[in-house]
Amino acid sequence: MHHQYLNEPMVLDVGQASTLTLTLPSNISDFIVLEAMGGPLLELIVVSETPQPQIAVRFQPILGLKLNAVVVDATSFTTSSLRHLGQGVRLYPRLGTAPKFCAQELRTGISIKVDVPDGVALSLQSASKFELVTLESDVRSLHEPKVLMMAKAILAREYDYNATAESLAVCLTEIEQVRLELQAFLRGEVGLCHASLAEEAVRLDPLLQQKRQWLFRTYTHMFERPNFSRAANDGLNIDKALRKLECFELLASPELLQMVERLMEDEA
Repeated sequence: MHHQYLNEPMVLDVGQASTLTLTLPSNISDFIVLEAMGGPLLELIVVSETPQPQIAVRFQPILGLKLNAVVVDATSFTTSSLRHLGQGVRLYPRLGTAPKFCAQELRTGISIKVDVPDGVALSLQSASKFELVTLESDVRSLHEPKVLMMAKAILAREYDYNATAESLAVCLTEIEQVRLELQAFLRGEVGLCHASLAEEAVRLDPLLQQKRQWLFRTYTHMFERPNFSRAANDGLNIDKALRKLECFELLASPELLQMVERLMEDEA
């Protein structure tokens, strides 16, 4: 399962308390996080308990993984999940989390504490936008169609009035991608056979379109020109020039100011 998302497994020795850190490289765009959120980011399975505990780890190829044998503060991690031979966990983004928040946390690094008291205990950093799901309780593939879940999650997000242009572009791309998937869903066998799901998909599409329109207006407003004779960022230059003029008036002599005023009157 999930072979299309994860790379080949690598076996790691965890004979002592360690920390796994999953990061998104700086040369990878936030847009790729949209694809990464389609499946688990990491899968970890205990393959040996004695004499040396070992874990098999698979993760998405766009990410980087480091194993640090360092002592970490236990208070900065959530309650641990004890795993034994053959058991494991998967790392997923929390449902409804915007891609920009996932990308921000991935760039700083997601830490997973690995302890070996009696088995392998795994715990995720506190206040994370991600969650560890045990293999036996991973029923995400058994939920309603993924495209419907994604559409509802997008609509449930609050409007971010302080979003940057890049994050707005990512959100617009995500909405377009989900709308295309909704159309493909309606044309597919599931949409044709399940009338209730098809009706829900039809209802969600115009709501996504409305949110897209708001985001697009906000995005274009960032690059609007205050005047067609000026550049879009010309307002910043005008403010700077006005501040320089105020400083000049404070430092210049009254005689010089009068001369400047006469010159301006002559030009008028």
